[in-house]
Amino acid sequence: MITNIPTYDDFEKVSKECLIQALELFFRIYSSYKEYNDENIYEEVPLNEIWEHNKPTLRTSVILLHQGIETYMKSVIVKNSPYLLLEQKRAEWPTLPESKDVDYASMYTFAGENLLHTFCAVSSDKLTSDKVKFIETIRQNRNKAIHGAGNILSDPKIIIQDILRAYTYFFGKDHWFNDIRKWNQSNPLFGYYDWGFESTLSYKFLDFLEITIGIKQLQKYFSFDISGRRYLCPTCLYEISSKDDQLLSKWAFLIPNTPTSNKIFCINCDFESEIERVHCKIENCKGNVIDMSGICLTCGEKQLS
Repeated sequence: MITNIPTYDDFEKVSKECLIQALELFFRIYSSYKEYNDENIYEEVPLNEIWEHNKPTLRTSVILLHQGIETYMKSVIVKNSPYLLLEQKRAEWPTLPESKDVDYASMYTFAGENLLHTFCAVSSDKLTSDKVKFIETIRQNRNKAIHGAGNILSDPKIIIQDILRAYTYFFGKDHWFNDIRKWNQSNPLFGYYDWGFESTLSYKFLDFLEITIGIKQLQKYFSFDISGRRYLCPTCLYEISSKDDQLLSKWAFLIPNTPTSNKIFCINCDFESEIERVHCKIENCKGNVIDMSGICLTCGEKQLS
């Protein structure tokens, strides 16, 4: 008989891991670059030179993206029946009473065009020609990356957007960021310094995406409207300040986005906070969103008595 038959959950888990790691590779390169925190260095060595130097890592990211998509398609097929993935003739299956046990992983499974056609046949979701074309484009990009042909590695922005697009296509908006946070928090070492502080640091991932692909593109992968005026988050600000660090990133938004709103929501920490709508007393600050401890969420300064 066939043993160790994989499940939908097995494949889905691997698919998400591939896509998360494909994106993490870019983030690590960017984070290492930003650690220098020196404008003179940034001027002499712009980010595009760093991407150029790290093309081998970008190539790995493209391969992981393709693998993540293929594994997702396998998860959908396996959800219907794991036997639909098997490429070998049924007469060769070890299913008769006297057959020796064969591990599922040792059997040949569909890939490439056959995998795509099988996926389309069993998928319960509505598949559009754009989605199928996207899957095929990623396959071609993976081949180009491996063969060293084309210029797919010359524009990191495209690869990053493709990763986010794949995650959103298959798992829905917001899931990519939620899963990245869960992945980082599952690290056995996470929280040993300070759980609240470390949880807040996910804002750096949002900053990275804003720099590389821009807010307009990033909006496509969030269900929450991030196009409005942005504010410091009281929760994130507290956690960062508690470790004598400075928070400049603003990922909190009025809910609803009206002049009389008295709440803000942070997409980084997923917290909702009450605020007061009074004018900031700090010179040259035009903010009018003050948290309940008296800190202006525009300039970050404590209000004078």
